[in-house]
Amino acid sequence: MKATLHHAILPAAIPERLPPLFRPLIDPKRLGASPVTLAVFPAASAAVVSAGPARRLLARLGDVPDPLLVVGYNFTQDAVTVLQDARATLFAVSDFWWSDARWQAIRQR
Repeated sequence: MKATLHHAILPAAIPERLPPLFRPLIDPKRLGASPVTLAVFPAASAAVVSAGPARRLLARLGDVPDPLLVVGYNFTQDAVTVLQDARATLFAVSDFWWSDARWQAIRQR
């Protein structure tokens, strides 16, 4: 799973860069006026971001820009930890708080 990156986006332009499902998650007025880096994962209920894709996103970015906004349908606990350690702000449609291991076990059933 790979995120689409948008660099130096003004907060007012964020909604047009998001799939319709994600648009209600973010109020651009609350983000200020400074440009942000926006990472958007797929907008599907099966698109749960685990730590691996989160790490690959950060590796693609190199020096993590500040601020970094990451949007996805859902994130595992491990992915949340990886991204929050990089000072990213996360937005998700759903929060189920499973670990990577638990998510993997569920997918293998």
